[in-house]
Amino acid sequence: MADQEMMSPAACGYGLLGLCCVSCLKGPCRISPFDDAGSAGLCGEDRDWIVAHNIVQRVALESLPAMAAFRNALERASLPGSRIETQRLDEMKDLLSPFSRKENASLGRLYPEKAFPSLHAMGYPSGSWIAVLLDTITEHPSMTRSAEANLVDALRLSAMALGAEALSREISSSTTGEMDVALPDSPFPLLLLISDESAVPDDSRESLLDEIEASCRDEVRTYRLPHAALLPSFARRVFDQWGAPVSMTKSIAVVASSSITWGLGALALGFSLISLPGYPIQGSLLVENYLTEVLKRKFGHAYLFIPPREDLCDRILGSLKP
Repeated sequence: MADQEMMSPAACGYGLLGLCCVSCLKGPCRISPFDDAGSAGLCGEDRDWIVAHNIVQRVALESLPAMAAFRNALERASLPGSRIETQRLDEMKDLLSPFSRKENASLGRLYPEKAFPSLHAMGYPSGSWIAVLLDTITEHPSMTRSAEANLVDALRLSAMALGAEALSREISSSTTGEMDVALPDSPFPLLLLISDESAVPDDSRESLLDEIEASCRDEVRTYRLPHAALLPSFARRVFDQWGAPVSMTKSIAVVASSSITWGLGALALGFSLISLPGYPIQGSLLVENYLTEVLKRKFGHAYLFIPPREDLCDRILGSLKP
């Protein structure tokens, strides 16, 4: 039995539900999960907005170092002797210009619309990532911002963070950024296991992924990825092989990471998602329903919430079946 509780040390119960808020100096606020649905923080925001806003705030903070690493990679590539074409570099630099609103060729190669229809259906921007990031961080007239709008922003920013990490790797290695991975001849659900090998070693995390891989590999084609930045290339490879976006294959990404952008990025790209540990969303039925049900109705893939005592392997194999 793959037991995810081995990765869940004692933590703040309010925080695990997403019901802590430190967005202004009126707080910090905590909303009790036992209060009525109309309860709110000192600023007047309800539990749905607080849970969703906590998510988009964390995604924005995690996106900043990804963008900074991308900028640094571009600066190194601009030095004499770089093997990256000047036009290609200029296209990438435009992604970080707060004034660039034009359609960007690098985006078209990274996230082509036919391969990532659900991402583009969310209103994926054609211009500057920095402009979108700044707009999201500073757009705080909360009474006009719905919880769902915050969640869409979080998914979109997570895809940008993954894209920035993918392009940084492409620049550093001077390769096309495409994965050479063997896929079945015809469309088939795939299982991707992703863990952060650059993070602090975590024996329980790796043990859990090993158990999932051993239990599922006879039932489903399984791939182990060391970094979520490989997901865009993997999804493009799926489309090139099968002519169908990964969102139509019922494929699942199991993401074991402390980074929320890795998992939400996988979800935005078209994978159903199991996150280890789980995300703090249970304090809001609206947020939980959007990620687990609304996305599934709209695009065919969703966040798969797994109760702590449910067997992960059984849930994965059950979700992969028609």
